[in-house]
Amino acid sequence: MTEEAKDIISIQATAATTTDKSWLDWQQKEKQETVKRLEDTAKFLSGISSLSLSILLGVNREALKHFSNSTGLKIALCCWLLSVVFTLIVVFPFRYKYASNSADAIRALYQRISQTKFLLLVLGTLLYLAGLSMMVYFYLYRQAPAV
Repeated sequence: MTEEAKDIISIQATAATTTDKSWLDWQQKEKQETVKRLEDTAKFLSGISSLSLSILLGVNREALKHFSNSTGLKIALCCWLLSVVFTLIVVFPFRYKYASNSADAIRALYQRISQTKFLLLVLGTLLYLAGLSMMVYFYLYRQAPAV
């Protein structure tokens, strides 16, 4: 017997237990529902972004007029609006082309869609937090005329 033949180990496959099958089924189901969860999260974030922007802009119109020439306020509003745009792109129903008779093509497309939507959702979240932080800074720490 050669040295290489001694290193080869034979492994006998066994059927998965019912517990293992249930965990594998759960993992597959979770993977398939990823895009739906990302879209639901994006809907929530775009709604809360729009609502909080409306509240902050409507609270003190005099302070907003006072800061209207501020570059920081314009950047905060741009961050906020970009956040809403990115989260709405996550939800937008694009048409995707794939080979319908190829499971590998469908799986690859689904993975690419999931990654793209996740990236857009993360960008939308970060822009929302940046815009919110800047707006809170303007309302709390900048001098505004008393109403």
